[in-house]
Amino acid sequence: MNRLPTDSSDQKSGGLLTGCVLASSPSFSDPDLDHSVCLIIEQNDEVTVGVFLNRPIMVDPKPFWNLLMDEGTIEAKSGGHFNFGGPNNGPILAIHSNSDLAEGGNDQGVYLSAQAEILKKLAVMEPEHLRWVIGNATWEKGELEREIIEGRWVLVPTAPSLVFADEKEMWSEAMKIHGKELLRSFLGERELPADPRSN
Repeated sequence: MNRLPTDSSDQKSGGLLTGCVLASSPSFSDPDLDHSVCLIIEQNDEVTVGVFLNRPIMVDPKPFWNLLMDEGTIEAKSGGHFNFGGPNNGPILAIHSNSDLAEGGNDQGVYLSAQAEILKKLAVMEPEHLRWVIGNATWEKGELEREIIEGRWVLVPTAPSLVFADEKEMWSEAMKIHGKELLRSFLGERELPADPRSN
């Protein structure tokens, strides 16, 4: 199974960002990225591919279900969130919490699937957490790394509490997690005390 890092310390050597969650930095003004949270699903020598997690779209799901379910021969459930993953066409991606149907993911409960037969099962079973992602965003070689260095993005742990958070709260939650990670790194402690007065 492809691995997603569970926290920022799990990043693979060589700057490989696959599986990382990025949140747009509050200190860098860019209307196209404002309050965005993005999951990087692939990175190779030529391109980095990611999907935005907090851009819900209002779509009629019937054409999608009919196409996926062989013109309705299987009854699909209508649950799950549809999100605009980015401006580029690509396969429908399911981000979910069912480890038995995972094609990639981590040990924290964030899994990815894109094969049609797996998507059919997810559509019928409707796991506790499920997001359908349509489209993706791409960066040329070295482009995303430069944006991170420039301060456009911050790295946050790939955890279910963030990936499956309400879209309206996701960016704020990412900033809270990032702040805690910075403080923990500054203090040199793995866990912060529940009550700061205990220091």
